[in-house]
Amino acid sequence: MEKEEQRLAEALEKEKTWELDGITVLRAAVTLPQLSGSSRRVRRFNRYYRRLANAYFVYCGQMLLPYAKAQCKAALETSAPWSHTQAEMHYRITLQTGSVLSLSIDAKEQNGPVPHLTLRRADTWDIKSMLPVPLCELFPPHTPYRRRLIRFARETAAQQAERGLAAYHENYRVLLRRCFSSRNYYLSEEGLRFFYPMYAVAPAAEGIVAFTVPYDAEKGPFAPAAPKK
Repeated sequence: MEKEEQRLAEALEKEKTWELDGITVLRAAVTLPQLSGSSRRVRRFNRYYRRLANAYFVYCGQMLLPYAKAQCKAALETSAPWSHTQAEMHYRITLQTGSVLSLSIDAKEQNGPVPHLTLRRADTWDIKSMLPVPLCELFPPHTPYRRRLIRFARETAAQQAERGLAAYHENYRVLLRRCFSSRNYYLSEEGLRFFYPMYAVAPAAEGIVAFTVPYDAEKGPFAPAAPKK
C-alpha cells in the first residue's frame, strides 16, 4: 500500500494571466509533480510543489508584470509590434527507481525580442522517507565532494573549449568554483548531473551549463540502491 501511495499522480497544472485595460500582458503556466495517496509523506511532497507553484506566480506578478505593462504601453503609444510576456515552469523526471525520484524544473521567460531566460532547479527525493537527498549522501563520508566536482567541471570545460565544443567566460575557472551550489544537481541513468545557472560561467548561447559524473561504487557518486525484494 505504501508503494502505491508514492507513485506519481496526475501533474499539478495551473495557469494565470494578467491584463492591462483588457489586454493580456503576461501569461504564466506551471506543471509540477504530484504523488498519489494520502500519507503524511505524500501530503508533504504535494504541498511543497503547490507552494512552489504559488511562489512562482507571485514572482511573475512582482518581477515580470511591471516590465510587461511598460512594454505594452510603449508599443501602444508608438504603434510598434508587440507580444505579451510568457513565463512557464515545467518539470522533467530525470531518474525514477525504487529508492529515489530525481527531477529537474525549468522556468523559462520570454519578453518579446529579449532572449529567453531559463532558470533551473532540481530535487532528488528518497522514496522511503520522501525527504530530499543531500548531495553529500552520494559520496563516502568526509569526501571533499565539492572540490572534486569543481575539478571535474574545470577539466571538462577546458577540454570542451580546446576542441571548440563550448565557449566559456574568460575567468571560467574562478566562476566554476564561485557559482557552484550543492543544490544544483539531479540524477540520471548516466550519473550525477550538476549544473550552473544561465550566464553564470558561459555566454547565453551555451544555456545552462551542466556536467555529468559517472557513478562509482567506491569513490562516488553512488548509484541509487536497487529496491529490496
